[in-house]
Amino acid sequence: MEKWMSYGVETIKIFVIFIVCLLAFYYGILWLSDSYEADERLNKPEKNYEEVKINSKISFY
Repeated sequence: MEKWMSYGVETIKIFVIFIVCLLAFYYGILWLSDSYEADERLNKPEKNYEEVKINSKISFY
């Protein structure tokens, strides 16, 4: 009986550690997402822009 109680306690410890790491990862991703939303380089340009045309005949090989 004591053996099973020991296994149960160890299982609960591992479960708690997993939940803590999962929450840390989740809130870390949210923090990164918020910091990238404020990045002005990712905003669409306000002025009109032209698409860069690639000449498919030019090859570097």
